[in-house]
Amino acid sequence: MAKRSKLAAVGMALAAAVSLLGTAGSAEAAAQGVNTTVQAGSNIREAATTNSRLVGTTAFLSEAYIHCYKLGQHVTVGNYGTNVWYYGNVFDDDATPAHFYRNVWLWGGNVNVGTDPSPDVAPC
Repeated sequence: MAKRSKLAAVGMALAAAVSLLGTAGSAEAAAQGVNTTVQAGSNIREAATTNSRLVGTTAFLSEAYIHCYKLGQHVTVGNYGTNVWYYGNVFDDDATPAHFYRNVWLWGGNVNVGTDPSPDVAPC
């Protein structure tokens, strides 16, 4: 009987561990990123600071897929300021020629997610 209860205890512990792993995986899946848009005239950067290399500037309202965010340089434009920077991909398809920027940084004030940081985007 002692052998059977040890096996049962090991089985319950393994089931609990698998259950916890399943929960963690679901939470990560829920915060994988968000499809959104980026304002026209937005600078696209190599890092989360205005001192980093300028990769490009959107010509029009552009599609974006945001992977994650981090706190970087605080920037203020007009009455809005934030230190949130989003990391992802931008497709400026109305530009001539169209541009696709991969793995770039965008200042939060230019990304249309509602609030900075977006609750739908995980930290990097």
